[in-house]
This record gives sequence, structure tokens and C-alpha cells, in this order.
Amino acid sequence: MKPVIEINELSKLYFLDSSSTPTLIDSLGRWWSRLTNKDPFLQTAIHKNGQEGSEELNWGPEPNSFWALKDVSLSIQQGEVIGILGRNGSGKSTLLKILSRITAPTSGYTLLRGRMSSVLEMGVGFHPEMTGRENIYMSGIILGMRKREVDRKLDEIVSFAEIEPFIDMPVKHYSSGMHARLGFSVAAHLNPEILLLDEALTVGDVLFQSKCFDKIQSMTRQGMAVMFVSHNIESVQKLSSSVLFLEKGRGEIFSDCETAIGKYLTQISPVS
Repeated sequence: MKPVIEINELSKLYFLDSSSTPTLIDSLGRWWSRLTNKDPFLQTAIHKNGQEGSEELNWGPEPNSFWALKDVSLSIQQGEVIGILGRNGSGKSTLLKILSRITAPTSGYTLLRGRMSSVLEMGVGFHPEMTGRENIYMSGIILGMRKREVDRKLDEIVSFAEIEPFIDMPVKHYSSGMHARLGFSVAAHLNPEILLLDEALTVGDVLFQSKCFDKIQSMTRQGMAVMFVSHNIESVQKLSSSVLFLEKGRGEIFSDCETAIGKYLTQISPVS
């Protein structure tokens, strides 16, 4: 069976300031320079890497550039839940944004087989002037669903999010918790084969988080694949079948969750 998610040598290069972002002419010139082994910018990067504090970033080939992701590869089958661990800046959110088609990779590729739904930053995907009900329908249309399909799911989505009295209020008036609860409920109930979550399991009280866990486990039993970012070790232990550990943009996959969690705890522990 083919995996529902394929990630092959995925890399993303970012710049520390916008003035360093190369133009098309710059990029073509540097590409030619590399082919002819006359790339002065590579020497600049090598010099930069030797500066104090450079260990915090995986420096790139351009001045003031760094690899948010570098040569990350993995595949995910139906029903798998992949937890993503790593300290801030390790590339976790960048990976989900590339999979969600919010940003493009610098190199490598991703292949998703099936309908994908995601909950990334709070409120992303919702129009602030539209009501909760209108945003639910808009999300369904974006996912390729017909109105009658969303009609059948509407009451379940609203009930799960626990926002019945506010469903016809513009979402610009929602609290951050209401935004997040509705976002998760929409993403989980519109029949996705792939679900991407960025810290979405930390919203609401303990009872709501438990509902989210139960919903994910129910859907993975039906074949949905899940990738989720979390700093909550308990969530990773409870849900993950494998863990992707990211450090300076490079990834390592562990089928033994405890080993990955141990590496993460060592990574974030202060050096004495």
C-alpha cells in the first residue's frame, strides 16, 4: 500500500532579514557560480558559521541565510500518528506549513494522497467578518465538499466545539479558545484522510483536550493519518505511533517514542 504522505529530501531556506533575500537575477548568478565553482557567497557563509552563536542555526549558502529544514525524508501510512518534537526554531511549524501548501520548499518534494485538513496558527483559514457557521461552510468548500455534505456535519461540528450560542456571531468576536476549538472541530469532522495539527491539542480545558484525543484515536482507527506538533510530552506518549525528532532543521524518525522523548528532554535541558 502506498503511503498517504511522502516527504523526500525536503529543505527550506530562510533569510534573517528581507534585505538579504536574493532577486531572480541574484539567484541565477549564484546558481551559475556554483556550477563553475566560483561562489563567493559560499565562502561568506563558511566564515559566518564560525562566528559566535552560530551553533543555534544551520547556516545556509547565502549571507544571513539558514536552513529551517534540511533533507527531511519520511513516509506515513494510513492510520499512523506521527508526533513532532523539537525545540523552538527546529523546523516543526515550517514542515506543517509546507505540507499545508502555505509555503513552498526550497528543494525536495511532498506528496499527499487524500483530502488534507490542518489546524495551524489560531484563526488561520477563518474570515474574521464571517460567522462561525459561514466559516464552516467555507472550509468545506475549500476541501472540495458539497453543501449537503457540510449540512450533515454541521450540528456535530458545532456541538463538538461547544460554541452553539455563538455560531452566528462573526468570528472576530471569538476568544482565542473559541477560535481554536472551532478550528479543530472543523478540521476533524470534514472527512479528512490527513490531519495536520500545530499545538492544537493544548486548547480548552482538560475535558475538551480529552475529547480531542478520543476523536483522533477514533479517526485513526478508520485510517486517517495524523501529524502533530506538541511540546506536551504526555500528548506525544498517548497518541504517537512514531515520533519525528527535529534539530536545526534535520529530522530523525523513531518508532520507539520513549527514545525520541529522551532526546528531546536532553535537547531542552539547560547545560550546566
